[in-house]
Amino acid sequence: MSGRGGKKKQKILSRSARSGVLFPVARMLRYMRRDTHHFRIGSGAPVYMAAVIEYLTAEILELAGNAARDNKKSRVTPRHILLAIANDEELHRLLKHVTIASGGVLPKIHPELIGRKKGSRFPNAPTPFTVPVSKVKADVKANSPKTTVKKGGKKVANATPPKPSLGKRTSSARDGSDLKSLGTITGGFTILGEKKLFLGQKMMVLQGDIVKVTADAIVNPTNSNYNMGGEVGSALQKAGGKEFQQEIENLQNTNGALDTSGVAICPSRNLQAKFVIHVNSPTWGSASCQPQLEKAVKNILSLADDKHLKTVALPSISSGTAGFPKQAAAQIILRAISSYFTTVVTSSLKQIYFVLFDMESIAVYTSELARLDS
Repeated sequence: MSGRGGKKKQKILSRSARSGVLFPVARMLRYMRRDTHHFRIGSGAPVYMAAVIEYLTAEILELAGNAARDNKKSRVTPRHILLAIANDEELHRLLKHVTIASGGVLPKIHPELIGRKKGSRFPNAPTPFTVPVSKVKADVKANSPKTTVKKGGKKVANATPPKPSLGKRTSSARDGSDLKSLGTITGGFTILGEKKLFLGQKMMVLQGDIVKVTADAIVNPTNSNYNMGGEVGSALQKAGGKEFQQEIENLQNTNGALDTSGVAICPSRNLQAKFVIHVNSPTWGSASCQPQLEKAVKNILSLADDKHLKTVALPSISSGTAGFPKQAAAQIILRAISSYFTTVVTSSLKQIYFVLFDMESIAVYTSELARLDS
């Protein structure tokens, strides 16, 4: 009847449509009146609640979809939702008391629950720090003074020293003389410590020359100008030659100076590794040096993931000329790696090598790796 001057009927819009959200605002208001206090509820409260719940739902579904895709599934199940929440630090903190039906549990087995090994008195008893017998005999023979005994009125050198105790950790653990080999990897490197993380990655402590390790990338601690004067840098420069030096110059011309904790990658030349990741490692003494070192480690891992690398070899970052105490640096680096893999949903990295040379650093990283909770 618009011809008679009547008003044109307007289209009715819901509160959700007017607010620009998908979740029902009217239903949120009804639930708030029913389940919360009976005081006045503002008109913006249900809109805000609908927007927050919509955001959380979208975030969880996105992460769960990524988990389903990684497991080669086309349907999101409660298991994928559990993994999505558990691998996100903020969502895990928000929903830590929530039980997801049919979601299962996190893939973690306490060492005490692993089956009893053959010949062991107790189930999965922790392996003590032991000294290899050949190492003990060689060290004692070289370092212990020769004793003499009287025999027939003459003094005769006694070449048989007293037998040391092998099952007890002594003060020599600090210099690494009591470390036990766990095996070898490609290239003949000795594995002195190993830890498996939540997503299946392995951290290994190796003894040897980092230049000769077979990995997708080697980490080179440097400064903002890509200085190769450190122990690792000079070894890489010597092994890589002029071709590697040219790659560094090209990298410097392309990316410019490195910020503190910044990283850059370039192809390696004449090395076993495919790439070299340069990191501007922080110096000990400033108030923010520890967070900067943690950030540097996470930047290394993030760059390796962007390049789809599987193995990365690290020296003891910042514990040389940068002045970090070795134990403090080891704790920060290991904690940063563990934190990184608990926050990312997927990662191409499978193995992290700590390639060390001196026995003190090896002992520090081995002991800190054993204490680390995966």
